[in-house]
Amino acid sequence: MSFRKTAALFICLVLALSMLAGCGAGNANNAVVPANNTENSAENENTLPVPAGPTEEEMTALADITKAGAQAVAVDKLKEGTYDINVASGSGLFKILESKLVVVGDVMQLVLKVEGDAYSRMYAGDAASAASATAVSEGEVDSDGNTTFRVMIKSLNEVLKCSAYADASGKWYDRTILADSDSLSADAFKPVETADDTPKKDDGKKDDSGKQDGGSGSQDGGSGSQDGGKQDGGSGSQDGGKQDEGSGEQGGSEPASDTLADGDYKVSVAFSGGTGKAKITSPATLHVSGGKMTVTVQWSSPNYDYMKVGGTRYENQNNGGNSVFTFPISALDKTITVIGDTTAMSTPHEIEYTVRFSLQ
Repeated sequence: MSFRKTAALFICLVLALSMLAGCGAGNANNAVVPANNTENSAENENTLPVPAGPTEEEMTALADITKAGAQAVAVDKLKEGTYDINVASGSGLFKILESKLVVVGDVMQLVLKVEGDAYSRMYAGDAASAASATAVSEGEVDSDGNTTFRVMIKSLNEVLKCSAYADASGKWYDRTILADSDSLSADAFKPVETADDTPKKDDGKKDDSGKQDGGSGSQDGGSGSQDGGKQDGGSGSQDGGKQDEGSGEQGGSEPASDTLADGDYKVSVAFSGGTGKAKITSPATLHVSGGKMTVTVQWSSPNYDYMKVGGTRYENQNNGGNSVFTFPISALDKTITVIGDTTAMSTPHEIEYTVRFSLQ
């Protein structure tokens, strides 16, 4: 083979090898692209926008819920009991699903079921003073994920400035609510006395000897008459303080059943302890929900800032009047020991009391 042919073959071999090398490099480059695309896709997935919660502006926004032309309704216009009532909220982020009004003595309490569990505490005052307040309502979350609060009010148809604690932000936010008296049933109100109202007269007639005949002289059956302090008839006779057996006896209240339907009940309070200057007033209100019982009690004094029941501390719920507390009980007709901390002395003192609740 001539030199020229050998040189030509060598050059062709070199060119062929160069082309193969170039193709291999190109394929390698092409193989990297999918890997880069996969990495970019993963990055894109990680940076997808997350739904944002309420803004600070939305959290603080409050609508005007004033009831124009409505007169305030105080507790002295209402009968004791528990009633359904409509309660408006000034914040769309504090949606009230259900509400009840509990009237005990001279105290009114709202029981509010708020949508969701975004708030864990509620206070009947503005957010600025909530952090240092003691009369704070701790929310109770139910099986549906909604939260119930209890808060004291002084009147209906008036805007109450309150506040709620949002767990997500760790902050108190101002809220407003208004309880509408027009939504109450008619039997919630006491009868209105007018100028034409006159006391009912007794139909009985008295003679000079003090004997009284007619219906007014009878007791529990109407057959008994009174003459010189002696009472005869089927209702039992009294002579020298002695009472005969029969319908004149006073029986005790029936024992409470083991289970009560959900709702609110009146319970009498047997109370002892302390100096006798202050006590828990009777009756109290029993709340039954899902087989669990709590009682709302009112003291005859505004000087109790907390109670301890079963080792748990409960704060006063009523800053503007006699102290009010709500705490759980395990059973009725059972004597329990409680502690009340009174601030009536120069320094606060914890005093031990016994209390017993019985269904009326």
